[in-house]
Amino acid sequence: MKSTKFFMSAIICLALTTTFTSCSDDDDPDPVLEEEFITNLTLTFTNTADATDAVVLFSTAPDGFEDGTSTENILGTFTTGATYSLSLEILNEQEDPADDILNDDIIPEADEHFFAYAVNGINLTMTRDASDVAGPDGSKLGVNTTWVAGAISNGNLQIRLIHEPTTVDDSDEFGSATGGSEDFNITWTGVAIL
Repeated sequence: MKSTKFFMSAIICLALTTTFTSCSDDDDPDPVLEEEFITNLTLTFTNTADATDAVVLFSTAPDGFEDGTSTENILGTFTTGATYSLSLEILNEQEDPADDILNDDIIPEADEHFFAYAVNGINLTMTRDASDVAGPDGSKLGVNTTWVAGAISNGNLQIRLIHEPTTVDDSDEFGSATGGSEDFNITWTGVAIL
């Protein structure tokens, strides 16, 4: 009888030890920071001297930009010699109401994001404004920018949003980055200055 009680006590102790040690916080995985889920991107360039002169670039991806399938549209043309202020709208329209990714996620986490722009064939220059949001390593995020339309031309305009870049460089204004992953990489073709 004594050996049966001893055996039962040993089993209970073993069961309790296993239960308490398997619930350690050390077993919890580190949280993974996911890329932003984005379905709609709108770039609105407004002439600083004439608010009726605007160029709007749209990109939509109903299943999110992560799958690489999107549709791009262009409304309007740039006016040669004009200066434009860029306004960005970045949404997740799978939410109701639509989730404002730019103001709710990207700007509050500016140290984890960076906008890089590029142009090809079109005579556009840009600067990151003094009022731009501070990004990684004190760089300018690329939310507040000014664009100048040069000579008549036609070409491409690209915007990328890099999530957790390793390094960033805003010294050439358009910006470049290494490492990280892209929340989106969109190019509009046939952008024109007239």
